[in-house]
Amino acid sequence: MDHIDDKNALQDFLLDIECLDELLPWTGKFNLFDVLKISRTEIRHSNMLAWLLDPNENHGFGDSFLKNVLQRIIETDSYGKHDIFQILLSDMYSFSVYREWKNIDILLISYEEKILVAIENKVGAHEHSNQLNKYRKTLETEFQDYKRIYVFLTPDGEDPSDVENWDVLTYSDIVELLEHLCEQKDLQQDISLMIRNYIDVIRRDIVKDQELVEICNKIYNKHKKALDLIFENRTDGTKQISDAIKKALKKLEEEGLIVRDSDCTELIFRTAEMDNILPKLATPSSSWGTSHCYIFLLKIIDGRFFVAFELGGWNVPEDEKQTMLKIIDYLKPDDKRKEVFKYKRVYRTKWYDLNGADDLEAEAEKLVREAVNEIKSIEDKIMEIIKKQ
Repeated sequence: MDHIDDKNALQDFLLDIECLDELLPWTGKFNLFDVLKISRTEIRHSNMLAWLLDPNENHGFGDSFLKNVLQRIIETDSYGKHDIFQILLSDMYSFSVYREWKNIDILLISYEEKILVAIENKVGAHEHSNQLNKYRKTLETEFQDYKRIYVFLTPDGEDPSDVENWDVLTYSDIVELLEHLCEQKDLQQDISLMIRNYIDVIRRDIVKDQELVEICNKIYNKHKKALDLIFENRTDGTKQISDAIKKALKKLEEEGLIVRDSDCTELIFRTAEMDNILPKLATPSSSWGTSHCYIFLLKIIDGRFFVAFELGGWNVPEDEKQTMLKIIDYLKPDDKRKEVFKYKRVYRTKWYDLNGADDLEAEAEKLVREAVNEIKSIEDKIMEIIKKQ
């Protein structure tokens, strides 16, 4: 009976296929970022923004986009941190733009004006491991006599951990400023196309377009059963990448990795070494409802992945709690909430990118091994510290 119901649901959907025509304004147009499969990739957004923010690049905006971004930051500065005259009257063309300088997504420096702007860009992830404080301290040390502006860029204006020092900028701000400049400037045709493609991608994939949300909900509510069937039985790029990563992790089991079955975008494993440091609990009462008070979480987002080391603070025996505190003191020395917590991410690897891999399985095996080796190097240091104390 279920089989017949499923078939009827799919048939009804096909007979009403014209309902998808309402999505054509979002799906029917050519978009360069879709062709290159980079519409949701954080590092590509940072590359695009770095290009647009550079007054000396060939986009045709000159210093207008940078100046407008800085003006927006000053307008929303509730702490009075910034000198409007010093910043907006400075020579914008004196700024140099750097990508991934000491892991900072975008860094703009005017050596002439002694001003820097650091931008941490978050598209599909959240701030981790007290990184904003770490970046700020690095810049305070390296550029002691500079005026420093710290910007936390997110889709919806998420608050940074260090709200007193970091200003908030949203992708809605980016869209608004770009659309305003596109109306003002007579851009070259190819550049105009690319920037408008970029605006469309932000509206569709980063900032929720309310009209699109309403249309999608209407279609989904009408054909829920059929669409759920299609989604559950599809073979997509995320699943292929997940399968390749899972296969690569399985190959490492003989080297002490213990892989637990999990979903398509989050893979969980443990290591024999960490099991010795944080032994199995007597009952499945950890923060995750398991017998283990830690996990290594491999998170897949838009064809890239990282591995995070997370501790679970519930129902931990005193000796293991002390071991956890030593780990936290080493990996998160400025943590003010180490005594009581449910989950705590104490380390995260760099991002590993599988987009565009010619041989997905071979590249996944290579990058997974690199990520696991990065984790194992942290484990080795933790073991040394625990043995010394």
